[in-house]
Amino acid sequence: MEEKTKYSHIPVMLEEVSDLLITDKSGIYVDATVGMGGHSLNMIKRLNKDARLVGIDWDPEMLDIAKNNLSDYLEQVKLISGNFADIDGILKKEGITLISGLLLDLGISSLHFDKASRGFSFNKEGPLDMRINPQNPITAYNIINSWPYEQIEHLIRICGEKFSRRITSAILDSRKRADIKTTTQLSKIIEDVIPFSERKRRASHPATKTFLALRVAVNYEFDNLTKVLQRSSQLLSAGGRIAVITFHSLEDRIVKETFKSMAVVGGWKIITKKPLIPSQSEVDSNPRARSAKLRVIEKLKEGL
Repeated sequence: MEEKTKYSHIPVMLEEVSDLLITDKSGIYVDATVGMGGHSLNMIKRLNKDARLVGIDWDPEMLDIAKNNLSDYLEQVKLISGNFADIDGILKKEGITLISGLLLDLGISSLHFDKASRGFSFNKEGPLDMRINPQNPITAYNIINSWPYEQIEHLIRICGEKFSRRITSAILDSRKRADIKTTTQLSKIIEDVIPFSERKRRASHPATKTFLALRVAVNYEFDNLTKVLQRSSQLLSAGGRIAVITFHSLEDRIVKETFKSMAVVGGWKIITKKPLIPSQSEVDSNPRARSAKLRVIEKLKEGL
């Protein structure tokens, strides 16, 4: 049944991204989180016929969808399977040494949440997986059932969960009896140890921060973000821009501090003094956009 479902994803701040990222309509642009191709499609429609767009995604299922959605523009678009942390090597293989712009949309696609078998959602019963790329050897199941208390507790705590000790203790108690295999099993364990008053106070599900922590660890999200920002800075031409959409404070802090450091060193200009956020009408039509923040920086001279 699940395989017959048609999944969709609404790109966040679609027009704002293209408005701020495109500075050379004949340039080479990289959408390093191409997903289903929503942002790429909007960008390529704005670019000249001699422009090029490279779409990168770590998830082969996403690339198949993007190829279909961008089918009218495949003469200008090259879709590549890979991790954006390896952006320098990926572009080198394509013979690309300079680019005009880079987009990083760090949100997880709606497909990942809506497709239970991917194991991202605490609302849908599925395996504890959470891998963006199925070839990745580590899963949320591995972490939950084999990592020691100290590592699990630290992971959950740094993602902002103040009941990390209670949650970790409950996880270890439960796995002594039997492996924790599904998303709903884990979600129930978490719900049971969060005080009722706290569950009532929170705007989000009690398992939100723990599931975020697992996803971040499984997919090396913070490490990969740091690497792509460092490596891509050398690939931008003068006047080129990097645009990053984040969805939680830890990611946003990495981007904010990295951009600030680049500007202090010199040769870079922060375009968004404060991050752009979706309009209320966009949030009303797409609630998953509510926590998005867009930051943009421009390279002023090459050789940095």
